[in-house]
Amino acid sequence: MPSPSDSPAILVTGATGLVGASVLREALERDAGLRALALVRTWESGSALRRSLGDIGRRVCPVLGDVRTPALGLDASLRRQLRGRIGHLVHCAADICFGRTLEQARSVNTAGTAHALELAAELGPQCRFVHVSTAFVAGRSVGSIPEGRSTGVHGFVNAYEQSKHEAEELVRASSRPFVILRPSTIVWDGRSGAVTQVNVVHRALWMYFGGLVPMLPGDERTPLDAVPADWVARAVCRLGLDPQFAGRTFHLCAGGAAPSLRALFDVTDEVLRTDPQFRRRGVCRPEVVDLATYRLFERSVLEIGEPKLVRIVRGLATFIEQMTLPKTFETRGVEAVLAEPAPPVLAYWPRMLAHLVSTHWAGAREMQVAA
Repeated sequence: MPSPSDSPAILVTGATGLVGASVLREALERDAGLRALALVRTWESGSALRRSLGDIGRRVCPVLGDVRTPALGLDASLRRQLRGRIGHLVHCAADICFGRTLEQARSVNTAGTAHALELAAELGPQCRFVHVSTAFVAGRSVGSIPEGRSTGVHGFVNAYEQSKHEAEELVRASSRPFVILRPSTIVWDGRSGAVTQVNVVHRALWMYFGGLVPMLPGDERTPLDAVPADWVARAVCRLGLDPQFAGRTFHLCAGGAAPSLRALFDVTDEVLRTDPQFRRRGVCRPEVVDLATYRLFERSVLEIGEPKLVRIVRGLATFIEQMTLPKTFETRGVEAVLAEPAPPVLAYWPRMLAHLVSTHWAGAREMQVAA
């Protein structure tokens, strides 16, 4: 716990997640005098977080709480102790499962943001709100997506997108000084050289590797935006913790440098064919078809009812439509401020794939079975 004489600390929600843990490490390494509070669900996870940070973990104080509860579950006496002593509340906590119902997604992503904003207000006027959102609050919008307020007028592909959009609206409507940061899909950690959290992109690649998806909807010219976790963490700290950017919204995306689906398929096929098992199976590259054709395939699978294929199709259904909605996230704001643009996707994609193959897609199978 920071002492009264300390300079303002930061409070990070979602501190044990992919983004939150990366942001926490980056912030502590950037400022040797910084102290941090990390919201955790259990004392065991807090202890594990401190150990994972090594020496800088000594400057982290885990606090037990839950974003689904008012004031994030912090008791009144602790909130009184913290008043005036937290400079930034960095809100990284989110439920990133695309298959949730809207009610479930809102309980964490929307209500959780409301609770974090209420706590920030209680902590005092010096507490700035750093909101880690997602570029996919753009939902079904296509074309060039500006770094500004999202209207949601075109609707959303899943409840995750809608609940995060609603969370942004709460942030903008609050009296807190805020910064909104929107990463696209995080697929790789350049710092560790590993995939530290398996998501829908990795799961789709595992299905490609297994020859389980003969077709995918979309257009091979559609850009596929992806970013590494370590770069996102650096951008969050640079933009979110600097008061000059209050009221701004930034896309943490590859933007105009995002490769096309065709280019990613070319590199993916080239890397996977270096694997003897993949070559032996004679897996064919999935055909890219329009959404109507894919829906016919999807319907056929569901009617046949083969359990494994049904799980696969249902797992893909929560995000697959985004591949048919070509969009480019504007990044002029980020590029004008950061000296380091997002790393080119094709520069690390082969290493990411090689890691997935060598680790046998650790976690992807469990995700597929549970979908």
